[in-house]
This record gives sequence, C-alpha cells and structure tokens, in this order.
Amino acid sequence: MAEPQDSYPESATLGAHKAATNGEGREAIEEALASNGEGLAAVIEQTDELEDVLETAILVAATADDEEVEYVTDSTANLVAAVDGLSTAETAALAETVGEDADELGEALETVLELQRAGQLDDLADLARTLSTLEIDEDTARGLNAVLAAVGEAERDSEPVGLLGAVGGLRSADGRAGLGYVVAVLKAVGRRLRGR
Repeated sequence: MAEPQDSYPESATLGAHKAATNGEGREAIEEALASNGEGLAAVIEQTDELEDVLETAILVAATADDEEVEYVTDSTANLVAAVDGLSTAETAALAETVGEDADELGEALETVLELQRAGQLDDLADLARTLSTLEIDEDTARGLNAVLAAVGEAERDSEPVGLLGAVGGLRSADGRAGLGYVVAVLKAVGRRLRGR
C-alpha cells in the first residue's frame, strides 16, 4: 500500500501535459457552468467538503497506477452519465412526491419487509400473478363474497343430515334460494363450456 502524501506531483493533475482535444469537452463544461453556475457557486460557498473531496481524489490519483486511474475515470464517467440521465423534470417530480409521501412509503416498505422476513412475499407475488389472469367483474366479486360468507356460516352451523333431512332442507326458502343459485351457476358454466 502506498504511503499517504501531503502533496501531489504536477503530473497527477495533467498540469504539465497538454492533451490534443477537439474543444467539445471544454464547450460542454462552459455550457453546463453557464446554465448551472449560480447553483454550483452557492454549493461551493456553503461547504468545504468539495475541496476536501477534490484534494483526496488528486492524492489518490497521484498514488494510483494506470489501471486504477482508468477504472476511476470510467466509473466517474458512468456516474456522471447516470446522473445526467436521471436529471429530468419527471425525476424531480418523483423525488418531490417521494418526499411528500415519505411516511406512507416507509410504512409500506416495512410491510413488504415483514412479508419477506416471514417468507410470504414470494407466495403473495405468485397469488397476485394468478389472480391477475382471472376475469373478475363486480358481479363475480359479489358472488364470490356471498359464497365465501355462506361457506363460513355453514362451517359454524352445519350438522349431519340424512337423505330425508337434505330433501327437507330444500323446502325452506333459504334452501330453495341456495339451490336456485347452484342451478344458475351450473347453467352459466355450461354456457361457457359450450362457447369455447
């Protein structure tokens, strides 16, 4: 590992080296400074951290070999490109929305994390994929709710009956309504099966 340095050679900053350029980079920097210069100046005035970061980067570059410098340069170029791609009006609006809804988003994320820790998140995602393939309209949802509620009632109230008890149960208004519902479901299933 290299020893820490208090200073850096001029070659680390390319101060002694004049590279041949087509001037596009300089024009891009000047254009960026012209459009964002006031904001950049305000940030620089508010903090000494930028100076510290630049000094650290220069010292690291001074002690690094060519491969390390190329890696850092490529990484920095990728970071700048990513930030440039993210700096859109839509991204700013998204960030504002996230800030406004931070509490609700935090609670939602905590719920998702609890599901993940309990091993239920994948099951929930599988269920969601399955349900998304179903054709469910409002009538279907109401019908399923009625059937599921009836199953719950039957689970609590059912008792064994014989054949005569079953036929006798169909004489009541509730029994006839239930039988009519089952017949209507069977007819609708038949229509769909014949329509395939």
